[in-house]
Amino acid sequence: MANQKVLKKTGRAGSSLLLWIMEMGFKILAPIAAAISLGDQGGFLSKIGSGLGSLPEKIRELLRTLNNTDYVTGIINDYNSLTASAFNEKYGGDAINNVMQYLNEGVTYLQNVYQNITAEPVSTVLAALLVFMLLYLFSRLMRFIRQRGQGSVIDKMERRAGEKIFSSSNM
Repeated sequence: MANQKVLKKTGRAGSSLLLWIMEMGFKILAPIAAAISLGDQGGFLSKIGSGLGSLPEKIRELLRTLNNTDYVTGIINDYNSLTASAFNEKYGGDAINNVMQYLNEGVTYLQNVYQNITAEPVSTVLAALLVFMLLYLFSRLMRFIRQRGQGSVIDKMERRAGEKIFSSSNM
């Protein structure tokens, strides 16, 4: 009997942790997916499909970009501080091309967003908003399930305080 209670509590804690991880994941993915749909070339449905469908690929690209940031920053600092021969000896001839390609990816994305907003402002903004809200609502659903529809501890304290304050004074 005591064993069953421990298993039940462990199961609840594990499922609660899994639901919390899913909630946070959806909250993190929502703005990323919206940004992807902002930069996608195509119609309304294409933007939505791109925002949701290319998340794994874009997350890998984002992580690769973040991993390369230190390297690119080091190249830029060394370019400004080393002599030309020392720089070429350390990095070779393609270092500046790699930095320019790295920066060009960001510029291309910003140009795509600008073109989408100027050419199709309504469909672009609505697609990004829809993708964001869909993923954010999934995160809220995970939270609702995790908290069993009761809200957080803070929500419960606020409700109790509100009941005490506003029920005692006849407003």
